[in-house]
Amino acid sequence: MTVAERGSGGRAGQLIDAWDEMREYVDHDPQEYERLVAECARELAAAPDGPLAYRWTLGLVLALPYLATRKPEDLDVEAAFGAASDVARALRDEACGHGEHPFQGSLEGQLECVPDVLRELGGEGAGGEGLWPDPRQSREAWLCPRNTAGYARVVMESLRAGSAGDDVPPFLPFEDRYELEGLIAIMEGYPLARTFDVAFDLSFAASALQGASGEDLAGRVFTATAVTWYVEVEADPEHEGAQQLVAELVAAFERALELLGDGGACAHDAHPALPDDATEVLWVGAHLASARGRAVYERWPREGVPPLDTVRCPVFVAATACDSLARLRSC
Repeated sequence: MTVAERGSGGRAGQLIDAWDEMREYVDHDPQEYERLVAECARELAAAPDGPLAYRWTLGLVLALPYLATRKPEDLDVEAAFGAASDVARALRDEACGHGEHPFQGSLEGQLECVPDVLRELGGEGAGGEGLWPDPRQSREAWLCPRNTAGYARVVMESLRAGSAGDDVPPFLPFEDRYELEGLIAIMEGYPLARTFDVAFDLSFAASALQGASGEDLAGRVFTATAVTWYVEVEADPEHEGAQQLVAELVAAFERALELLGDGGACAHDAHPALPDDATEVLWVGAHLASARGRAVYERWPREGVPPLDTVRCPVFVAATACDSLARLRSC
């Protein structure tokens, strides 16, 4: 019996646990996750405006990290998008008196608390005074049909960029989150099970920089910079894979500098330093590498990272690339 079957038999908590696992361990059990997504989609297709639409919709939200590993044409992706579209159409114009809804907040900060919210809403939580998990939004706001419609549009936007309209707040694409989590795990010394080979996985930062241009270039420079810092300290210079990685990074930075030149002149009196922690630099890079990520960076500033206007300055980006190149050439 699957986790989903156990949960649907009575205790919603088991189903929520399964969704939470799917959120955190996206590669652990793809066949089970596919079934979980199909169940959410099936329930929503049957009753897009039903009393439990909020639960099944948030189940799809928790499935987004897994769905980011799938192809757009996969059946579970298509089913999730179709179900979310049905919910959005059915509920987005419902009357409500709330000034704002949870879906309008930072998805990056909310995702981990969604399972606890669902447990409390379904009577599966710890209960008791003061244990409501969201200090910013009420139970009523979470249960509001327009909030459910908003999260349905978040699902739509994640699966097909541009499909949900302008009222969905920005969030880091889950594909970029997937890459970020893998790189952070390597740098913290605990590679994820999906890591094929450390040097091979780090080389994707070099290939991404090699193909970057325009506004995305700065983000790719910073991600490759974080990898450079890691290589400088951790890599064995005699290891063939490390040597190849260094060569790929050098070539990528050389190309980036051809595009950037010296960065030209700028109006800044000074540029703030990047964080000392390479994993924080990875966060900067991941968010600057896409339009949605940059919108998140601007809307919800992270403590300890440079402001958006200065971190994107071509002079600062070029100087960072030059420094990384010098470090690599001394490896």
